[in-house]
Amino acid sequence: MPVRPPSLRAIAAFEAAARHESFTKAADELNLTQSAISHAIRSLELRLGVDLFDRFGRTVVLTESGRAFVSRLRLSLNLISEAFEAPARPGRARLVVAATAGIAERILANRLPAYLAGNPDREIELRTVTGAAEVSAGEADVAVLYGAGACAGLTQRRLAGEALFPVAAPAADLPRRPEDLVRAALIHQPEHPWRLWLEQVGLSALPTPATLTADSPLAALELARNGAGVCLARGLLVRDDLGAGRLVRLFDAEASLREDYTAVWNPASPRADLIRPFVDWLAAALDPGPAPVLHAA
Repeated sequence: MPVRPPSLRAIAAFEAAARHESFTKAADELNLTQSAISHAIRSLELRLGVDLFDRFGRTVVLTESGRAFVSRLRLSLNLISEAFEAPARPGRARLVVAATAGIAERILANRLPAYLAGNPDREIELRTVTGAAEVSAGEADVAVLYGAGACAGLTQRRLAGEALFPVAAPAADLPRRPEDLVRAALIHQPEHPWRLWLEQVGLSALPTPATLTADSPLAALELARNGAGVCLARGLLVRDDLGAGRLVRLFDAEASLREDYTAVWNPASPRADLIRPFVDWLAAALDPGPAPVLHAA
């Protein structure tokens, strides 16, 4: 005899409480009383035979069992949501790929057409995100991140390392030696300050007066492409610009970065058989190879 599933109200109460880590906020979201939320979650705990939350007065924190349960639950909810969305075309399987803006725009957008050409039975939906939350929530199949850090309950695979070096738009008067940067228009970007590169290449005493400052790596690269000056760039973000001649790399000297590009996915995903080959392909596609150099130091 089939086991009767728990009520949708109890499932919604638990998912909202897990997301907010608050019974009060879950009650506000679902227009229920806090008592109703507590009762619904308690009914799930009795059914499962485990505590889903540790309760400290008005504070609630997911237990290990709670984290495992919400991970499985969100996958199921995602499948329900997909039933109301436009399905993949017959004979094709859709993969939802999430990535931060720089990776989506400067890396994946130029490489995914090759993946689709080699996998005509696939469809890709590319979403711009800030972290792995969409994968944890079951809203994306795999996330491609830079410097992801630990992601509880998710599988992570290193795709590529990264290095930092100066780039600029092609011009006749570009610096020929790192020491010549003191006379160049420098573009500053807080995520990768010039001091980081200078210290690793032995030029920590070199002054780097600000000409322009951009609050994101993508904005700094856009300024450099438009001839505004020299900026530090992550190699994979500028590989296509270097190959097309829109930017040039100035010197061999580069700074190694501690962060890696990482693929993150839920090992319990029903699409695991699609995710793993995609991650394998992406790791091979991100193998940087040698980068062109304009002037050796």
